[in-house]
Amino acid sequence: MMHSFHSPLARIKSLTPPTNYPEIDLVRLINYRTFESCIKNEIRCTIVSLMARGATLANEIASALGISRTAVYRHLNALRRSGVITYYNGRFYIAARLFLIYDVEVDENGFIKLIIHPNKGGFIDETVGFALVKGEFCKCDTCIARDRCLVAVKNLAKKLDVKIRSEEPLSGFREIVEEITRRDIARIMRESYLVVKVAEEVSKEAE
Repeated sequence: MMHSFHSPLARIKSLTPPTNYPEIDLVRLINYRTFESCIKNEIRCTIVSLMARGATLANEIASALGISRTAVYRHLNALRRSGVITYYNGRFYIAARLFLIYDVEVDENGFIKLIIHPNKGGFIDETVGFALVKGEFCKCDTCIARDRCLVAVKNLAKKLDVKIRSEEPLSGFREIVEEITRRDIARIMRESYLVVKVAEEVSKEAE
């Protein structure tokens, strides 16, 4: 049976990874502290972008960056522990089509609140490879990639069936996340189950 375009899963599946990719997660929620530790490192941001363009071997990435494979593996291991990338059959891949960033609070009654940061995240895009939205670290007014990012955000809005008003990439992404969190992500989570992984567990899997 065909999925309707208005299905939450169908919308997210429209974010298409490179053709050489295995099946990856539709959505991953990354802790905001872990996410910020990654985005503050420009080499790791570049590595993720290269992967979205099809560079999935450590030596390919090292050659593109002009650094040693030892240095690349150090960054790859950090990205794996953070949940941003995954390892499969000797290659490294971006772990999901869409990343949302979260924090956790426990209220006075002991209920856990999952808080999605609407101004942070990332998504696969055929134009820019992988778009990282860095929240307060974004400088849209002076960034040389502003126009390309805006095109990527508008493409994302179209694929996820969200109407955005802003002409600034960061504000546009925020509008998208706020809408899909209410409309799609909450519904998906109600009908799914959560798997929590910690860095130590991922490290053991690599051994």
